[in-house]
Amino acid sequence: MGVSYHSPAMPWLPPFPASAFDFLGVRIHRLDRAELLSCFERALEEPGQKRFAYLNVAVSNQSADDPRVGELLNRADLVYVDGAGIQLGCKLLGAWCPPRNTGADFLPEVLELCARRGWSVGFLGGSPGAAERVRKIYMDRIPQLVINFVRDGYTGVADWQGCHQELLAARPDLLLVGLGVPLQEEWIETHRTEFPVRLYWSVGALFEYDGGGLSRCPGWMGPLGLEWLYRLLMEPGRLWKRYLVGNPRFLLRCLCSRWLGRGGMR
Repeated sequence: MGVSYHSPAMPWLPPFPASAFDFLGVRIHRLDRAELLSCFERALEEPGQKRFAYLNVAVSNQSADDPRVGELLNRADLVYVDGAGIQLGCKLLGAWCPPRNTGADFLPEVLELCARRGWSVGFLGGSPGAAERVRKIYMDRIPQLVINFVRDGYTGVADWQGCHQELLAARPDLLLVGLGVPLQEEWIETHRTEFPVRLYWSVGALFEYDGGGLSRCPGWMGPLGLEWLYRLLMEPGRLWKRYLVGNPRFLLRCLCSRWLGRGGMR
């Protein structure tokens, strides 16, 4: 049996206890950007492994369809709000929520933090070449940054033996895992104790924005909560069901939960 790097210490808790909230069965942390970055720093400097994940409307709906998704998210040490839909959902449930924190927006700040503190970074996920392009962008932008492991979401899974050996040798402090929900959470749950990684961060399609074929919405659309509309216009054939069916369903789940109590419709 291989070495286990998981710390048996008490579960790590974000230093902002008032931020925790049960959102339709998933424990989220309502943090502003400065608080979230502080959590990254604390998680990386304190002993033991941690897992950070995100919640948006699509993932919330997935958790309603598959209890395993909710279980995996609730095992994470921190789940931040990614998307204006969760902000709106909190309001419908009578709770406050700070502005959304989308990984692609605050990735530069996380990488600058790692460079400043001397923490190494690894990328696992995305389409072939996407993560490597993201690596080049940020290595050029932040010369002192160390990104010592890169594997896409295809060869990284298909060539598991090679990926395992490379990751074990690289020993990144922070590992971004972008395999989509729930594959990335399942991968972290299965393999996290095999590597001396301090912080696993589930990032979804993050590598595709800077390094792949996905484009971000115009700057004015994000604050208005319209990024979903931009993505729908860009990929209607693939995303129509997620947004045109999923968004109304999500709002109905929130309203029913408000009416019936949070033990009602998930």
